[in-house]
Amino acid sequence: MPTKLRPLLALVASLSAVLTAEVAAAQTSAEPEGRPVHSGFALQTSLVSTPLMVGNDFSGFPSFEGGLAFGYKYDRFVFGIGFDFSNWSEAEDFRVTDPNTGNEVLGERTTTSYSFIVAPELQVALARSADRRAELFGAVSIGLGTWDSVTTVDPDINPQPVPLDDVLRLRVRWRVAPGVRYWVHPHVAMSLVTGISGNYRILDPDSSTDNGETLGLTALYTQIGLLGVF
Repeated sequence: MPTKLRPLLALVASLSAVLTAEVAAAQTSAEPEGRPVHSGFALQTSLVSTPLMVGNDFSGFPSFEGGLAFGYKYDRFVFGIGFDFSNWSEAEDFRVTDPNTGNEVLGERTTTSYSFIVAPELQVALARSADRRAELFGAVSIGLGTWDSVTTVDPDINPQPVPLDDVLRLRVRWRVAPGVRYWVHPHVAMSLVTGISGNYRILDPDSSTDNGETLGLTALYTQIGLLGVF
């Protein structure tokens, strides 16, 4: 081999070794398949169960609530605003004597209630697996909303005038919980949360009455959610 070609061949060999090492490093550092997206618009749907209900005094706090939240995901953080709405009714039969005929009449009393609440929420991934598909996260939220109940009687034997209702009905709710989340797709994750929730139902009458009251309930809750990031 000519002496002049040896430096050229050595240079080519060195460049080949460097390129091979770069390609191997790039393949090693490539993101694992299925790793969730780093950031994007977030949409979450959820079903919440609060199993610890106590008596009729807490009829304004349903055992099950559906929720919808809009927000944004950035790395470990998901923050947004959630909207929860519930509407439920309870009916019971009763017997009453018709004052006009003296006959006993079978009637039905129906109580319909609803609850609406708006709640900012923050979720932070505290620990993640190597491929970032499994996460242990913490969630905190505090919300404000309203509630009401309406009772109707059919037939109404002794109709009464409907009083002017000038009462403010507030519902305050907070939640603190750990949860686990798994990304089944880079854009979709399923989550399970179990934590503590505080509910307060506040009745604030007008100045002409003194029938205001505040009812509170602190209980465990469980939430199943589906999160999409786009």
